[in-house]
Amino acid sequence: MTSRENPGSIAEQIARMSERVLTIAIQQGIAAGVKAADERMEENRRRERKGRYDRRLHNTRLLLKSYRALKHHANGAVSTGAQANGIRENAVDILDSLDDERIDDTLYIESIRRSKQRTQIILDHIDQMLRYWRIDCDQSGKDESMRRYRIIWDIYISDNPATADEMAARENIERRTVYKDIKAAMRPLSALIFGIDGIRQE
Repeated sequence: MTSRENPGSIAEQIARMSERVLTIAIQQGIAAGVKAADERMEENRRRERKGRYDRRLHNTRLLLKSYRALKHHANGAVSTGAQANGIRENAVDILDSLDDERIDDTLYIESIRRSKQRTQIILDHIDQMLRYWRIDCDQSGKDESMRRYRIIWDIYISDNPATADEMAARENIERRTVYKDIKAAMRPLSALIFGIDGIRQE
């Protein structure tokens, strides 16, 4: 066959070209669809991580606000049979089991107060994480870090609670700085209390 001869009719050549073009278009369409699905899944994962992180920050503040009430409950509650049998839960597991964006603040705290043992586990965990945070603040060498620790301690933990105005006077700062310090303190405390889930992952 010479170069001038056609291996098939023009109609057959057009059909083969059309088939190749269609195959390429299908492959490109599949690739684009897969890429779009991957991007959508990643965006959903990002939103889910951000929502989880935001809930952790909220719950950290809620735990601190409820600290004294939980302590009072733990000191006055009577142990149940399940507690007497030596069933021991882990603080992070308890907090994870409560991680539901539909749960309201009251139910969240009531779920912790379900038993004296569970309440005490959470309190011990918070106390230990506060000790770690204090060491970290102290070792940072930054005055504002220790000031944040003192503000959190005096407002939420101390047996003699302080108000924002009292802390502002003690620390010689403005009242709004007290609230800024509280907000800034929630990030490291959330990371300590909730572990890796308390750290925002971009």
